[in-house]
Amino acid sequence: MTVTLRGLCWDHPRCTRPMAAASSAYRAERPEVTVTWDARPLALFNDQPVWEIEAGYDLVYVDHPMTGAIAQREALVALDTVLPPDTLARIAAESIGASHRSYQWNGHQWALGVDAVTQVAAVRTDRLARIADDTPRSWDDVLGLASRAPGSVAIPLYHSDALCSLISLSANAALAAGEPATWLREDAAQMLVDLVGLVEPSCFDLNPPAMLDRLASDEGGIAYVPFMFGYAHLSRPPLAFTDIPGIDGRPRGAVLGGAGLAVLPDSRYVRQAAEFAAWCMGARVQRDILLPASGQPSNRLVWDDPSAVTQTAGYLRDTRQSIDQAYTRPRDPWWPPFQRRAGLRLVELLRAKAPARRIVADLAALAERHQATTRQAAAATTTEVGR
Repeated sequence: MTVTLRGLCWDHPRCTRPMAAASSAYRAERPEVTVTWDARPLALFNDQPVWEIEAGYDLVYVDHPMTGAIAQREALVALDTVLPPDTLARIAAESIGASHRSYQWNGHQWALGVDAVTQVAAVRTDRLARIADDTPRSWDDVLGLASRAPGSVAIPLYHSDALCSLISLSANAALAAGEPATWLREDAAQMLVDLVGLVEPSCFDLNPPAMLDRLASDEGGIAYVPFMFGYAHLSRPPLAFTDIPGIDGRPRGAVLGGAGLAVLPDSRYVRQAAEFAAWCMGARVQRDILLPASGQPSNRLVWDDPSAVTQTAGYLRDTRQSIDQAYTRPRDPWWPPFQRRAGLRLVELLRAKAPARRIVADLAALAERHQATTRQAAAATTTEVGR
């Protein structure tokens, strides 16, 4: 039987190129299976619920903060009901950091973390060498560099990235204080406010790909970005990536990013789609097929492989602490709609130069409203089912 699977990427080479390479290699191993790919914008990958995706797809990339909402609606196939237990056990054992666990909810595995990343720091090494003796390791180092060399420090302040940076700072500050990691703290909000006051206003218009274009350009003076999602395939001198700066110099609490490959329940070929996703998780596939095609590996064996470290110009070595000690955002059903609105509100407040206390109060109140709305909706559904 000939099977054609249709998948949905997000529209960036980090997804489209490795999946094209994977489809070609898989066809060589499994001639009866063809996998084709379409792409949606990164903003939709971040914010569009999978149950709103048009019909006709078998595979889709999803963001792990959607896991709770997906499980609540059973909007994806629980892969543990399709794949053999030993396959999932191997994938879990070989996955880096929390990339595999982040797609688990209510005892089920809703996606496989093919792509693993956290927020990291990006450095234009030639520019930084002219203005600093070393790469910033603490937040005081970051603010000191931004004050001493105006325009040398930047940070993506597109709404989703601004929120992720606040979360990374909050988790890091909590851990530095000996407390459990959390997504919102006033001292962290103050640190972000301090930095925003020192960077160019153009940062509000930049997401990580656009920021990396600035870093790679021969124009401008950006030398250091303390928080942004990393891209292993772009790590080429003089552009480098390193662990995030820590409040106490320790790179803990960086927001976990990445992307999971999932199977849609309307697929006619659930088993074949799940088998392709699992194949993409293997160390050989990730090292020899996905990584050379601009992929972002999630298999720990690849992160440990000296040839892969060399191929990424040290990215897998120099950001390892950040991904090993990353912070997983809340994945409860209320989080996805809150995350978008919170990012937009945070940017409004940062543009208006609001104090940290106001930022925390507004975001905390917004979170409570979203939690209450989700509780009410769940209660209404329970009542309806009981009738």
